[in-house]
Amino acid sequence: MGHSSTHATDEWSAVVRAIEIALPFYESISEIISLGLAGSLRRRAIRRLEKYRTNWILRFAKATLGPGFHPVLGVAESIPFRPDAFSGVLTCFSYRDVRDKALSLVEFARVVDRGGRLEIVDVGKPDGLFRQKLMGLYVAVFMPVIARFFISGQTKENPFQMIVPTFHRLAKNRSVTRLAEEKFGSATLYEFLLGGMVIIEAKRDS
Repeated sequence: MGHSSTHATDEWSAVVRAIEIALPFYESISEIISLGLAGSLRRRAIRRLEKYRTNWILRFAKATLGPGFHPVLGVAESIPFRPDAFSGVLTCFSYRDVRDKALSLVEFARVVDRGGRLEIVDVGKPDGLFRQKLMGLYVAVFMPVIARFFISGQTKENPFQMIVPTFHRLAKNRSVTRLAEEKFGSATLYEFLLGGMVIIEAKRDS
């Protein structure tokens, strides 16, 4: 669809590199800096998709699933699948990395069949100014220090530092929810840690 050019920037390359560096310890550090919520929120979102478990679900998966697994490389703004190909879409802590978030929601809605569901699990930007400043302080100052401490000796870099610019580009929680509702038909926001983490559920109109 010709939208991949939005990713041809130094900043996007830095995000991709940070993700690749973090892979060996991503899960464990994410659990720590999310105060133990990352795993439970992922599992909650997965449970919400349980009714579709015999159908196709679009999500990120590790290439270590075996020889029968054939990963597809793509970007959220131009998903390389036909319309109505999936019954659900799950994105965990990756929506914030998308360059064109509105276009990604258009694509999510396109590839989900009618009655299908989208689950977004991610860092949130609270609507209230006080909570937003508090979360911004944690992301910009405390989170990188905590991550650096726990990855000490594993890499010289701190890949979790890249959460800072992606957080700043995030729209507020209710704005993202309204956008998902616009593209899908209905959407619900669930906030955790004063809105610093969210689950946004959207359902495509039948």
